[in-house]
This record gives sequence, C-alpha cells and structure tokens, in this order.
Amino acid sequence: SVRTKQQKYRAAFNFGKEIVIKLRTYLKGACTDDKELWSKWILINDSMPMQGDPETSVKDFHCIYYKFETLKCEWKTGKLSNSNYELQYWQDGMPGKKTCDHYLRATGINTGCVFEKEKLQLFSSLFICVTGMPGMNPIRQSYFSFQLQNIGKPGAPEDVNISKTQNGELKLDWRPPIGKIPSHCLEYEIQYKEKTDTWMTITEWRETTYSFNISMPLHELCVHIRAKTNRYCADDGYWSDWSTESCWEEVSPIPEINIKWVYCTGIAAAVLLGIFVIAVLYVVIKKRHWSEKLQHKAKTLVY
Repeated sequence: SVRTKQQKYRAAFNFGKEIVIKLRTYLKGACTDDKELWSKWILINDSMPMQGDPETSVKDFHCIYYKFETLKCEWKTGKLSNSNYELQYWQDGMPGKKTCDHYLRATGINTGCVFEKEKLQLFSSLFICVTGMPGMNPIRQSYFSFQLQNIGKPGAPEDVNISKTQNGELKLDWRPPIGKIPSHCLEYEIQYKEKTDTWMTITEWRETTYSFNISMPLHELCVHIRAKTNRYCADDGYWSDWSTESCWEEVSPIPEINIKWVYCTGIAAAVLLGIFVIAVLYVVIKKRHWSEKLQHKAKTLVY
C-alpha cells in the first residue's frame, strides 16, 4: 500500500494479469480532533484486452546484464503460425517505447534481443513487452520488469596467483573482473583443494586477497574464484564464470653444500691422485731401469 497527499500516482502493472486498485481517503488532525477517519474503499478493476492464443506467448523469459555493459534477453518460443515476436521496452526518461534493434534468431524466429548501443539506467525499472510483429497473426503479450543491477553478471576474476610468504602462509591474490561493476560492489566465492581432494568453499569474501591458515603441511594447492554483485549494491544477480584454475606446488629445497667438506674432499682427492701419479711414474722408471739393465747383461753374455 502507498500513502500520498497527491491526487496522482504512477505505478507499474503487469498488463498480462487483471489489475485491481483500491483507494480510500484518510483524515487526521485538527479537523477530526486528532482522530483517524477512513472513507470507504473505492474498487477499480481493469485489464488490457488480450490477443492471440495463450500457447503463442514466450516461455522461460530471462535477461542478463553482462559486465554492466551489454543486456541480453532470451526466451523459448510458443506455438506459432505465420507469426514472429517483437520486443518493446521503456525506461523512465525515454520519450516513448522502443523496439529491439538486434534480435537473436533460430530458424527465422526471434528468440532474444541484445541491447548493444542503448544506454540503460541502473536503479530504475526497465519495462519489457514481448508481443507479435505487426501485420502477422496475433501473439499473446508477455510483460516483464526488472532493475538492471539485480540481473548483472560480472566477468571472471583476473590474474589469480598463489604464493608462499616468509612466515609459511599461502597467499592468494587476484584482480577484479573487467567491466563497469564497481569493485566495492563485488563479492567473491573461493574454491580450493589439493589436487586429489574435493573442493572446499569460502563464501561472501569482499577483498581481492586471501591467506590460507592451514595447520597441515601442504605440498600442492589449486584455486579458482568467481564474482557476484554483493547485497549492498543489488538485491540479486548472477555468478560470473569461474576464473582459470591456478595451482601452487611446493618445490623441494636444494640441500646446502658444506664448503669445508668440499675442500677436504678435494684436497684428499688431489693427494690420492698425486700418490697414484707418483706410484705410476715409479713403476715406469723401475721397469725402464730393469729393462736397460737386462739388455746390457744380454749384450755382455753374447760378446
């Protein structure tokens, strides 16, 4: 119900249903000794003349405002015969109703509309009527209204990254999705898991960083994130697609090398090598000495 001191009031109605209005007068003040007085109700029933078979009306009509930039409405067709759909729309500030400029089609029938260049307002109701094309068989009209901020779908979060801090925590950070949705109007849902586990979920997160305080040691972790308009900026909305999955894996540290041990090993190896070389030279010299001595003795015996 609405109370007003004016003699005019404007409201939106679904012309596809019966319109019922009740009106009465309320008095209170010096004229009534501060007593509340109510008149009798005046009842007004009205309805728009409906054309076409109910089976011709659209089914499953829905709209999504992608990134707060492009509005796309789609529907399923009813039972048509020599007919096609026309989408009409109006929003406060427009001089009159407009028709869709860019239809989506399937087998020649209009099944959706993309509002490409139209500048639409947030926090202002958009009224839509899907009816029949002029000059064709009539179609039962369908009426819809919504506010764009309540049907927004953000893009997926960008540049998801996991790193390990000096105190051993895993830190997750990302950038808000590209688009016209203000960053303070977004909330995030984070899902994470070890590669062999099921997804764990963190909901209603409003920052673009998150630290995992995990008591058990982890060797690997995978994360993906999605975004939605939060309740402070909209009554409802659609979740974005999930971001690209980002994974972190523990890298085994390279064992530290004991320099003293390396030096000692090197010196020992050099000493052993020197001894080996000396031994080899000694054997060679001895062999040569005995060979010469034997040759000399052999010559003496011959002569």
